[in-house]
Amino acid sequence: MYDALTGPLSVRAPEEPGPYHDNSMTSTSTFIGVMGSELIGTDPYDENAWSGISRHFFTECSAQGILHRAFGVEVNRVLRAALMLRNFSPERDVWRRKFYLDTTYYDLLSRKIARNLSASDRHYDVLQIGGIYRLRPMLAPGRRLFSYHDANLAQAMRAPHFTKDLTQKRLSRALGYERSVYESIDIIFTMSDYLASTFVECFGVEARRVRTIGAGINLDALPAAAPDKEYGSKKLLFVGVDFKRKGGVQLLQAFQTVRRAHPTAELYVVGPRALTIPGELSPGVVSVGFLSKRNPAHMQRFARILAASSLFVMPSLYEPFGIAPLEAMAHSIPAVLTNDWAFPEMVTPGINGELVKAGDTEDLANKLIALLCDPDKLRAMGAAGRALVADRFTWPAVVGRLRNELMRSQQPALDEPVSVR
Repeated sequence: MYDALTGPLSVRAPEEPGPYHDNSMTSTSTFIGVMGSELIGTDPYDENAWSGISRHFFTECSAQGILHRAFGVEVNRVLRAALMLRNFSPERDVWRRKFYLDTTYYDLLSRKIARNLSASDRHYDVLQIGGIYRLRPMLAPGRRLFSYHDANLAQAMRAPHFTKDLTQKRLSRALGYERSVYESIDIIFTMSDYLASTFVECFGVEARRVRTIGAGINLDALPAAAPDKEYGSKKLLFVGVDFKRKGGVQLLQAFQTVRRAHPTAELYVVGPRALTIPGELSPGVVSVGFLSKRNPAHMQRFARILAASSLFVMPSLYEPFGIAPLEAMAHSIPAVLTNDWAFPEMVTPGINGELVKAGDTEDLANKLIALLCDPDKLRAMGAAGRALVADRFTWPAVVGRLRNELMRSQQPALDEPVSVR
């Protein structure tokens, strides 16, 4: 969640409720979804908000009849400009991190959310995206408060250079704020078991209040199976805007070793808007650039790349969750990922891909070389990956787990955490 900027204030009603909707149950089974800040986006239904997640998540919540409405907010421009000035740093990345760790900003967003909740809204439960809003004081007695996460601050601090030029005082204040938010939330829903464990270990949340429901691929439907897909193409695919954080540099280095064993191998790099590749690391590398889901021509090109690729590679140095590998697996492409964070919950080595040690270019190169030698194994892995995504990582499946947990939570509290697969 500690990522990009965009968007004006937007309030939008959800689509027509689906067949599960029951107005007689609104006080117990239907919630209002809220999100805010340009950190993740301010329009829940925008394709770019929360890396494309919120549109699919809230649309499916509406279809399953558990969403009353969803909206997003941002602090007004004058206050936001004042906060940005207060947190100024000549280094842009540091400036950005300081601003988004300002707890005054969190309080202003919380108040803005409160102003957008009508009197009738106070009769619904609330589900917030992330942990930077204190919403408990604005809810009517008896209303429940939930949250859904792909990350938290304690996890984000593991990212390379995240704490660069940030004082311990600032970090402690932000961590303390999140802790106070989590203390007031009835159930915290997470995308991974790994993340669920950090709420317990780093924030002291009781395990019984944390539920893993997973996340879905940001596609409107599971792609059709491709029985004739060619796995001997030796074409590798990397997808990620944040090239360095996602291990792009290490991949370029490892790929040149791969090319010595497989001279016809190619690596397609999709995502970075501007990427300079040193000459010695460029042979066989095709820098595609950024492809927008709003551009039909871009999507047609991406579809051709997916069809031609036999292996997806993303050796991230840090990753909150990672939707891109799942989307590749949905297209029957096995994945090579870092053996950390939520990735071991997506890839079983030898079954639907491989896991590598973060930053270890030799391990990465050796595993890529071995996989490219065996197209039949890649085919079997691709089929296994697609089956896994179809079973666990679609939004209907994820929201179905959420709906079941909301109904289950109305009964006496349990003592143990639940991972719902």
